[in-house]
Amino acid sequence: MNRSLLFLGLVFAVCSACLKDHIIDPIDVQQESYIIPGNTFFPEGIAYDDKQGVFYTGSIGNGDILKVDVQTGASSLFASGAAQGRPTCNGLKLDAQGRLWVCGGTQNKIQVLNPDGSLLKSWDLTAFAPTGFINDCVLDGQYVYFTDSWNKHIYRTSVAPAQPGDMEQWLTFTDQQIPYTPNAVNANGIVITPEGGYLIVVVSSFGKLYRIDIQHKTISEIQLDAPVNAGDGLWLENGILYVSRNAVNRIFPVTLINNYSQGSVGSGFGDNLLFNTTMAKAGPYFLVVNGQLNRRTGPNQPVLPFTVSRVTIP
Repeated sequence: MNRSLLFLGLVFAVCSACLKDHIIDPIDVQQESYIIPGNTFFPEGIAYDDKQGVFYTGSIGNGDILKVDVQTGASSLFASGAAQGRPTCNGLKLDAQGRLWVCGGTQNKIQVLNPDGSLLKSWDLTAFAPTGFINDCVLDGQYVYFTDSWNKHIYRTSVAPAQPGDMEQWLTFTDQQIPYTPNAVNANGIVITPEGGYLIVVVSSFGKLYRIDIQHKTISEIQLDAPVNAGDGLWLENGILYVSRNAVNRIFPVTLINNYSQGSVGSGFGDNLLFNTTMAKAGPYFLVVNGQLNRRTGPNQPVLPFTVSRVTIP
């Protein structure tokens, strides 16, 4: 055999072995249901860290954020709502630096936490609107976008490696563009398309989806063959938009076509969900928050303990 070829073969074998040693196997999501402690926690948002094998979920009731191990189910307090001036907590997202972006719900605030749970920065949005409902967010690598369920705005700030930028009222729209119902949950879940061209937003009160062109800020309704009322959290993958419909207790796939301008709503899935709010993908599963927000007031008490369910994606 040619000595050069033999040498190259040995180098390839050694390098392959080195690469194999550094491949990290995916972490198993071992529990079918994860217990969230606390009788008044009422979880809402969720973010999954596949490197650590943990998810974060926040409380509507007191703003606490828990960290939960997907293998053992063990939970710990990641960040105290009271200590960080956060009485309530909605949508959560992790950025590439491992920082956790926190939607402040009806407190009309936004926060971002360091990977150790300490508070990095907080924005009070009363300068834009005296009241607001910051519900969900999505990142594209450069910016993070936020929905406001009460006001016809999309907020945005830069995702800088060191200190995030100022918050801007990036988009304002009219009732003709995206209709809102007074005193209701309107714009809710939000995702970004893989190529980064569009935002997709669900309006819970009307069961409609809207496509927002990021470059031109144009808005168009996605034509659906059935409404997705009570749409909450969203997840977009391989041309399918998964819509968590809280009042229906199911997740519905919407197959999007023609540059996200049309969609066909499929059959719902997910057993024994309880007013499911948001979800995060973990391997072949969704981790789905059983928020039970419909039981915060009124005669019906929440089913305890609160849980996050592992749901197989069809």
